[in-house]
Amino acid sequence: MKKSFQHITKYWNIIVIGDEFAVNYGKIGTIGKVQVKSFESDSECMKEAEKLIRQKLRKGYVESPFDWNKHMYVDDPEVGPSFLTSHPKYQECFNDEFYVDCTEEYAPFGNDAGADALAMYEEVLRKDRDLCYLSYAYALIESWIDRDVSGPEDWSTYEYAYTCDQVIVAGAFASIKMTGKLTDDLKVAGLAAIHRLKQAFEIEDQSIFDELYARLSTFPTES
Repeated sequence: MKKSFQHITKYWNIIVIGDEFAVNYGKIGTIGKVQVKSFESDSECMKEAEKLIRQKLRKGYVESPFDWNKHMYVDDPEVGPSFLTSHPKYQECFNDEFYVDCTEEYAPFGNDAGADALAMYEEVLRKDRDLCYLSYAYALIESWIDRDVSGPEDWSTYEYAYTCDQVIVAGAFASIKMTGKLTDDLKVAGLAAIHRLKQAFEIEDQSIFDELYARLSTFPTES
């Protein structure tokens, strides 16, 4: 279930998937706040969602059309990455739990660098909706390694160079997760970073990077 409601200058959205739902609310035109809740069963979840909807209707909210594809998606900071708080295109193209896993080291947001990058992308997106994800990834890396960065050659000699590549990968997936879009340059940089990460880890782990590479390769770009 996916519904949107408006009241004067405010909106309130709810998305239900199985035994979880996410509510997103705020002033119309803003990203707003996000809360994710989990329940013991699908039925209990739906019951609570319908209760909240009735409460909103009593307060004067009216169900309204909503362009889910143009919305900017951010996570509940208490929960972390979730399909409930991801763009529909991310849900469609990266529908394995691996792509919202915050504990799997090789997942886009499962390592410390990727998780921190996603959180910082979400913070800055609230201020700059025209954010250039690749430029911001370079800025993040610059701040972490204390040297000028314009490309991977600038961190190739850094002791923890792989963490810089994890930031680039997180940036590519964050762009899709939050906006449903991926630019040509970010896709190229993301794929190259995945390739470098594949070389940096043990042979038995390299198939994971092959899967990451293949999935990102198939996502269409926008110039």
